[in-house]
Amino acid sequence: MSSQIKKRWLSLNKKTHSINLLFVLYYDFGTNSAIHVHNIANNLVVSGIDCIVAVPDNKETIREIGGNLYKTANFREIGNLKRLFNNSKGPDIVHAWTPREIVRQYCEELRSNYRFKQFIHMEDNEDFILKKELGGNQNYQMNGVYPVHLSHPVNYRDFLASADGITVIIDSLKNLMPAQVPIHLLTPGVDTSIFFPREPDQLLAKSLGIPINSTVICYTGSVHKANAEEVRSLYLAIALLNQQGYNTFLVRTGYDGCEFLREDELWIKKYSVELGHIDYKEIPRILSLAHIFVQPGYPNEFNNYRLPSKLPEFLAMGKPIILPATNLAYYLTHKENAYILPNADEIQISNAVKELLQDNELYHRLSTGSYEFAKVHLNWQENCQELKKFYESVMSFK
Repeated sequence: MSSQIKKRWLSLNKKTHSINLLFVLYYDFGTNSAIHVHNIANNLVVSGIDCIVAVPDNKETIREIGGNLYKTANFREIGNLKRLFNNSKGPDIVHAWTPREIVRQYCEELRSNYRFKQFIHMEDNEDFILKKELGGNQNYQMNGVYPVHLSHPVNYRDFLASADGITVIIDSLKNLMPAQVPIHLLTPGVDTSIFFPREPDQLLAKSLGIPINSTVICYTGSVHKANAEEVRSLYLAIALLNQQGYNTFLVRTGYDGCEFLREDELWIKKYSVELGHIDYKEIPRILSLAHIFVQPGYPNEFNNYRLPSKLPEFLAMGKPIILPATNLAYYLTHKENAYILPNADEIQISNAVKELLQDNELYHRLSTGSYEFAKVHLNWQENCQELKKFYESVMSFK
């Protein structure tokens, strides 16, 4: 949290808040979605809205982020929400962070206790994720118990249709939303007080065993069924570069939710270090090691409707970013602030890395361009003010 935001909050903290806002997350504060909610809630508190962020459990994981101006609650504290809001009243707005079943069920329980306007945030093409996770299984009850970490094929559509307002992370998602519900584009931002160009942390590089004179590529992201092939292509690109004489090393954070390398490809891991889950506060230090950032993938039903949380952070670090011609690339310009590929597979990634290493002018142009784009377009303060206006317009209309 920047000092400017903190000072503004301190000056407003004792004032009466006009709106009580409850965010409902599908998991604890260790997720990328939580980072978005954290920044949004902090900025809204500064603007005079009283915010609580509710998680299913483990609210103490907020320490991984730190600097929260809002209060936190576990789902089981549903009866204590009035005591947490400054005016001892219930929520005026509940903003569900995705329509996953665990969130929808909690919002239904809230509805029996409080009166509020329901907003829902969309980050993905839920139908595509369901197809990947459930496959051809039409038995939605999954032996009587539906996996609540997913959106329910029927319930999530009804949930969206009944909402007072919907926010979407990227414009393309508007095409998948019910026509009668007001929709707002909520573009994510990046905290440039912690993500900014800096020299590599050489002590960290040494401790991770990164070979001297290697080109370092950083990738902060977990592996799941929807992106497994994409992450595999990144590893294959690393292998290809090393085979061609370009010493390249991958530094990766995140969980492996499924296997993505074949047995005869596991040798590639010698060119990488996998750090698993890392506290968010440590991510900028890790990203400082990168010479180039890569987002693998290609335009499809998954990527066209999302905006990977890591991309704003990559851009703000002021290094070249290679990414496919989808989602955030719609707003970027090839060879001005990003290196945009039709398909970011192993062949095209490796060729792009080689071009950047061989063309210093291009490398520095993309480094400068990426940082400038982040500063101008990925601004949490401005984006949150637009969100506040959306809340107010919906509340005054209905």
